[in-house]
Amino acid sequence: MTVTIERAGGDEADELAPVLTALCRRAKAHWGYAPDLLARWADDLRIEPADIVTDAVLVARSPDGGVAGFARITARVDHTQLKDLWVEPASMGTGVGRSLWEAAVVLARSLPFDELRFASDPNAEPFYVHMGARRTGFAPSEVVDGRTLPLMAFDLRA
Repeated sequence: MTVTIERAGGDEADELAPVLTALCRRAKAHWGYAPDLLARWADDLRIEPADIVTDAVLVARSPDGGVAGFARITARVDHTQLKDLWVEPASMGTGVGRSLWEAAVVLARSLPFDELRFASDPNAEPFYVHMGARRTGFAPSEVVDGRTLPLMAFDLRA
């Protein structure tokens, strides 16, 4: 699928935030998680207008102008963090995720750090490994007791 990647602006934050929130929730549900578990993740799967203003949000727009996916990165104290990368389920496997990843890496390289770090959903880890990231460990889920998430890193100097 051919998409256009553009950086979201603060002037569209109020309108875009609920669109991105709904996309996060549909993409998470795509992996077959139980409805009660998805409900527990509702707050974590919410994009606020302030997130769009504060962080760098890259939006993948389909030819009809719809949102096919988005990525969100931010500068931390000692690294760049990928906070979100979500693809509309109907657009999964079409290159949208790769396009967003590549755009996020270009943006991350403009920041003063050598590494992009993030926690991944276990289902998405193979995608990130394919993109060149490596697992550096595990972190406990903040929502589900006993669940761990792969911690990932990507060398921005590569």
